Amino acid sequence: MPRRTIVLAALLVACLHPFTIAGAQPRGTRLTGVVTHVADGDTLDLTAGGRKFTVRLDGIDAPEGGQAFSQQARQQLRVLAFSHSATVVVQTNDRYGRLVARVVVGGRDLSEEMVRAGLAWHFVRYSSDPQLQALEQQARQQRVGLWADRSATPPWQYRSERLARPPAPKPPRAPTTGASSPASPARPAAGAYHGNASSHVYHAAGCRDFNCRNCTQVFATRQAAEVAGFRPHAECVLRELRR
Repeated sequence: MPRRTIVLAALLVACLHPFTIAGAQPRGTRLTGVVTHVADGDTLDLTAGGRKFTVRLDGIDAPEGGQAFSQQARQQLRVLAFSHSATVVVQTNDRYGRLVARVVVGGRDLSEEMVRAGLAWHFVRYSSDPQLQALEQQARQQRVGLWADRSATPPWQYRSERLARPPAPKPPRAPTTGASSPASPARPAAGAYHGNASSHVYHAAGCRDFNCRNCTQVFATRQAAEVAGFRPHAECVLRELRR
């Protein structure tokens, strides 16, 4: 077959299958690679075939940043997975572009291991897995991990309560020095994370586009930005997470 025909055929396949371009993957896809970053107790990065995939562990929800046991959950997942070879079986793709998947490292299912250690909840809103249900019940009875705290708040409740809080009042605008002086364009406050209201991408301090024209949303944490529907800038925020 002529080379030109092969190239055209490859382009046609790419157009018909946008998953191969956007980074999403259809259900049942298996990927094998190395875990190169652990963001929190239920999210990690996998490098496979020269590409990086952000993976949300299927069936579980670990404590959010700012919640009790969030650091312990992240450390536990690092111990289990970081720099290890992993097999990912895709279940679905979420609205942030992450793969939602079961991840196996050294023969161990990471979703099950995190629940068994008492460092994640069975995410019953999206999962009816009987094994995860049984492991959570076992961890509760043994009061391991976060179950040592009888008032532990599920992360989905924590996120909902945080969203329900009224926004902080805006500081008064400084008076202008003269009627002829042009008004300066409004800029978001320095620090924290700035979200682009148009693209719904958020940037960390130090990002080239941290103070872009449409970066009018300000968040105190990455988690707050993601709960509000923003996704991290591929370079600057992920680079910050790896420090």
